[in-house]
Amino acid sequence: MAETLPGDTIRVLDHGFVRLDDAMASDLSVANAARVSFARRKEELDESDVGLIGFLMRDRHGTPFEHNAFRFHIRCPLFVAREWFRHRIGCLTGDAVVTFVDTNGHATPKLAKTIDELWTAWTEGQANGNAPDLATREAAARLLAGGASQREVARTLEIGRRSVRRIAAGERIELRDARSRIRRMRLRVLNETAGEFTTGHVTEIVDKGVQPVYRLTLTDGKQLMLTENHRVLTDGGWLTMGDAVGLEGAGADVRMTRKCSLMANGVVAYRSREWLREQRRLRRSVAEMATEAGCSYHTIRKWLRLHGLQHAPGEAVRGRTPWNKGRSYRTGRTLTDEHRAAIRRARSGTKSNFWRGGATSERASVAAWATQRAPAVHAQYDYTCQQCGQRGGRLHAHHVAPVWLRAELARSIGNLISLCETCHRAVHTSVRNELAFAERHAAKIGFAVELDEVPTRRGVKLVAHAVPVVSLEYLGLRQTFDLCVDGPWHNFVANGIVVHNSFNEFSMRYAKATDEFYVPEAEDVRSQVGKPGAYSFEPVDAELAERTREELRAVYETAYATYERLVEAGVARELARAVIPVGAYTEFYWTVNARSVMNFVSLRAADTAQREIRRYAEAVERLFAEKMPATHAAFVANDRTAP
Repeated sequence: MAETLPGDTIRVLDHGFVRLDDAMASDLSVANAARVSFARRKEELDESDVGLIGFLMRDRHGTPFEHNAFRFHIRCPLFVAREWFRHRIGCLTGDAVVTFVDTNGHATPKLAKTIDELWTAWTEGQANGNAPDLATREAAARLLAGGASQREVARTLEIGRRSVRRIAAGERIELRDARSRIRRMRLRVLNETAGEFTTGHVTEIVDKGVQPVYRLTLTDGKQLMLTENHRVLTDGGWLTMGDAVGLEGAGADVRMTRKCSLMANGVVAYRSREWLREQRRLRRSVAEMATEAGCSYHTIRKWLRLHGLQHAPGEAVRGRTPWNKGRSYRTGRTLTDEHRAAIRRARSGTKSNFWRGGATSERASVAAWATQRAPAVHAQYDYTCQQCGQRGGRLHAHHVAPVWLRAELARSIGNLISLCETCHRAVHTSVRNELAFAERHAAKIGFAVELDEVPTRRGVKLVAHAVPVVSLEYLGLRQTFDLCVDGPWHNFVANGIVVHNSFNEFSMRYAKATDEFYVPEAEDVRSQVGKPGAYSFEPVDAELAERTREELRAVYETAYATYERLVEAGVARELARAVIPVGAYTEFYWTVNARSVMNFVSLRAADTAQREIRRYAEAVERLFAEKMPATHAAFVANDRTAP
């Protein structure tokens, strides 16, 4: 981490920080949000507004505070982050259907899961087909209660000793852990740059408790039940549901004041007018469109015709007609067979000024290999052309050192780099351009690495499309949940609508783990005294404190060295990270409203909270107080209780 950090940053612990990345928040906005029902608005805060904020806080009128948003950038140990992630704001009801896909990107009813189903499997497990049936389990319990040994029970009922041990321990043997399976399932997510659907993975499922819930209905019949602060992807970008529809009123009187359209899934690329129009703008041929969309040549022609985008007769899709097409020339020279043979010997193979290794089956297989790894390369270069800096669009995985020059790097993913179509064509114009590019970008050789799971281009491509919202309805208080999704796209599809989660966390699946770990100061090394629910923490003597710090450092060094050895040996980062202790530092962005900030602070800055997260809560509170001093003063006067 750099020593110099931007403004609005507070250092916490030994390597952490809290930074206010952005905010749309002020005390005046709270007062104006409260007075909107009376069609009143002020441009400056006065004493009456301060009194109004105090009244709203005391009487727990929370909605005016929710119209203020903060985005914090956090760097903290993993064990602090796990505590933090319990404080989420955007949530869905349990009946929301989450879209999972097969290896070809196809969604089927069998793969679809409600969040309720996911939560049950996540917390309780799924049916264990290898477990003894109910009658056998009951018989085992009776024998154990009668004093039989576990060996006798296993022999008598002909079941495994491990099953008997679990029955004796009172475990629900009919269920098995499902978390690893859920984490491997392919979740449909939207590549926000390309507007196309790809796959991600669930990393966590969070119970958010009972919250006020609203139902949105779209013109195509899709419905989604969610909280006001859950972010949805609109045709104008990411917005909270409340901001997207201009939510006003409360209870049965809730209403929409703004038209909006949400991005939904399921439109096959070749049927999308917008997608086809973009392909035409890029001057793609029908065959290229068919390859890109995963369909036949004739299907593309059909949908071009239906949308009125077909090529006109004689239209040249690529370039212009050569000026000398159809012409023939005579040099006036007569060459003998011997002369022609001498020219061929002098200008063929490696002696030719066009020589680049020749067109061989090996070269063709290298090109196919590079195409397969292109998605992983582009993800690591943030989908940005490294020549012109343009983000998104059609990208190519280009060899930095040309294959004809450095054959040993032909199949090294570190030798691949992202280039847009225009730059890629320009680099390959001549040998001189290829060599100049290789010299400029030599330092980037080795940057890209193999990823454990590389998205493929198989199957029919789907693109997002905008669907207008037609109605909004308040449903009352409902149980809510949310999903944590790994990168690079932190969204998922629920009931066919693209939604977001509240946290974007640094992922050790895609980036190398950092070598910074939390080592507490000597005064922060403590012992735990008392019974569950009535703990107190006491300082330890100086010798034990220093020994604790030394042992933590030793564990961290050993764990990180093991991690590096595994990665260098070719083990996937997502597996190698299993050795990293929870004292490692991670980073994430936290998007939250003012009411939720106060709720977080009231819980995590309390004396009963863990000391490390208290330090972060205090930093969050400092930044919050700077932006909304009157609201913070009312919060403190209200015994630090959120409205």
